[in-house]
Amino acid sequence: MLLDHLNNWVRLVRQEISAKKTESKRSRADRSHLQFEQQITHLDSILANIDQTLMAKAAFQCKAYARALMNYEQQIVLLQERGVNQNDLPAYYEKLHEIYAHLDEPDGMEGVSTLILAPTLEHQIRQHESTGRWTSAQSCWEVCLQESPDNVEFHVGLLRCLRNLGHYGLFLKKKFVLSHF
Repeated sequence: MLLDHLNNWVRLVRQEISAKKTESKRSRADRSHLQFEQQITHLDSILANIDQTLMAKAAFQCKAYARALMNYEQQIVLLQERGVNQNDLPAYYEKLHEIYAHLDEPDGMEGVSTLILAPTLEHQIRQHESTGRWTSAQSCWEVCLQESPDNVEFHVGLLRCLRNLGHYGLFLKKKFVLSHF
């Protein structure tokens, strides 16, 4: 919110300076315009030096998924403009995929999925759950549970699939077992 406020302030001051420049010739007001322009330049410098990846991670942790998406997309564009190796981008694509899942944007997920060459099991689960392929998601959760049977998150994921598939008997049995875990 602070960054939005600062960016809005810069935009409004620039508009005001521009409007007043057209109204008047050199006067005392020009000195205040010069001060504002110096402040804007200084603030622009500060805002430009904020790490976009850090901003994206912070936005994601705060559940500001739209802002996180914007920051990750800006970072990807910047990396592509710099000619970064394509092997460095899949981590960013995976994060975009996760953000699209939180935003409930299956089209965005599908688009990003085409860029991911080696999808992880977590990626596949998100993909299946977002498109309503609960049987496929259930299979993935079961694979996760075979690898790590003590992981509660995996049990919760499987329960979510069972509930969405309408397997309430298995759901209740599994939930009872988990409550005693």
